[in-house]
Amino acid sequence: TTTTTTTTTASSNSNDTSTRTTNTNPIASETTTTNSENKNDRHDIPRTVSQEHIILNNEGPKSKKAKVSTTAKATTTTTTTTVLSSTVSSSLSSPFEGKNYTNLVSESTSCILFATDEWFARAENLIKDSQPVFDPDLYCAEGKVMDGWESRRRRTEGHDWCVIANENQTLGKINDVVGIEVDTAYFTGNQTPRISIEVTNCCPKTLSSLSSSSSLTSPNEVEVEEEEWMYMWMPGAVKRLAKGGGVQGTGQSPTQIQKANDACKKFEWKEILPITELKPGYEETRMHYFMLDDKTRELARGFTHVRVNYFPDGGVARLRLWGHSLSPSSDANTISSSSSSSSCSDEEEIVSAVPSSLPYHHPELSLSTNGGAGLECSNKHYGVPANLIRPTYGKDMSDGWETARHPDRPPVLIRDPITNLIDNPLMDWAVLKLGMGGAVQSEGVSRIIIDTKHFKGNFPESVMVEGCDANANATPVSDEEVCAAAPDKEQGKVEWYPLLKRTTMGPDREHVFEKVRGELMNSDRAVTHVRVRIFPDGGISRVRIYGQPAETQKDAEDIDAAHLI
Repeated sequence: TTTTTTTTTASSNSNDTSTRTTNTNPIASETTTTNSENKNDRHDIPRTVSQEHIILNNEGPKSKKAKVSTTAKATTTTTTTTVLSSTVSSSLSSPFEGKNYTNLVSESTSCILFATDEWFARAENLIKDSQPVFDPDLYCAEGKVMDGWESRRRRTEGHDWCVIANENQTLGKINDVVGIEVDTAYFTGNQTPRISIEVTNCCPKTLSSLSSSSSLTSPNEVEVEEEEWMYMWMPGAVKRLAKGGGVQGTGQSPTQIQKANDACKKFEWKEILPITELKPGYEETRMHYFMLDDKTRELARGFTHVRVNYFPDGGVARLRLWGHSLSPSSDANTISSSSSSSSCSDEEEIVSAVPSSLPYHHPELSLSTNGGAGLECSNKHYGVPANLIRPTYGKDMSDGWETARHPDRPPVLIRDPITNLIDNPLMDWAVLKLGMGGAVQSEGVSRIIIDTKHFKGNFPESVMVEGCDANANATPVSDEEVCAAAPDKEQGKVEWYPLLKRTTMGPDREHVFEKVRGELMNSDRAVTHVRVRIFPDGGISRVRIYGQPAETQKDAEDIDAAHLI
């Protein structure tokens, strides 16, 4: 019996998108045991692992144990990985969605340093943020164009692999991976049958501790910045990046692969996903989810580079490592990503997760999945208010609310010596409706988070938040009437009162304001809508309003609270 995959058309002039179609019967393969006596190359031969999978599929839970044993130079590592699902057909069903996790290998923060073979499709496709696309009629000189990373059918010894660099450490952040998502979309007969993933920390301190006999030059000897050294340790990486990435239809020579592998051996790689079988990219089997246990998560903390191993060849559409970008605690109100300090130090650093990802005793009332809505704004040149209440982190500046620059802004800005704010009355505003009935009377709003993630050169100088109660009168006021009471309009049937006074903002960070710290005003009043004013213009990624809900849900599990992880 044959199965024909459903197709989605992509641009016919792209060499980086589309996938191969195959009429075949998808049969789940059994786990195999691989043995080798090679003790010299820890990356050409996978390490000894003991792996236990708990698989959940349409037939219910099944237990399946698989052992993959080899002899290698490196120390044996035992990893327990929970497979959350192997048969989810949509990324919307991902266990990592709606929990404020960040994709730590996103194309916006990561790049490919090396790939052994990119004949059918280059490795940069693996870290694309977009969903895979498929055009059954799109071919090129190499064959079927693929939207993923696919190597040719291996006819020589070894296996294919690539290395991904992440720049978060150069921004002062520390990566903390929680789970892994592997998507084999449309790779229905050409997916890699097995994959493993390793991580390492490649910072100058790590390099300087290497043996003096190392063939690598230490960063101090070549006088380069850490940000540059993140790429320069891999032979050929700088040239690859200068060319804009890999080239489809090419492969590395055995000598180039050996040099790259030798460079990898200078670091201690930690396995976060043992050799694991992948299913073909049919809609019902394409998604693979893996949750890391606490021990593995701790081992991986602070990684800067990722190594993806194919056994032996084939393709994967997308790879995502979900987790947090942690920052050293420096301010009670903000978690900054603009620091340029290294995460490598002699003393153990105190780190904090992004505040909105931590448990909180009140739900996020503004969240779209809790009934929140973006109603109206003064300017939506680069984004709409609905973006402010999405349950995920902003993927880039387009995933927020940003206004155009005021054309009549003053030629020279002056700071008010009393308020320490820029003396400028120009501003833009957005009105948001809270879900779950809003914040209840006497309890009010307990916490406000303003997130300027990705807005590094166009964040507002300051922000003010106001609230109103549309149910204060005998006759409730409609959303349209609430918006009619905007600051640049005279009419209105509701009273707006300040919740957060005009406060200075910073770039690319979460700003947290708590009722218990006395940072909020009118915090005992009922609130059904909030109005966010930005001075004088600019962009913000998310607005998160927390409080005791006025409406009680029948089933607490129905509440999608992004802060409860």
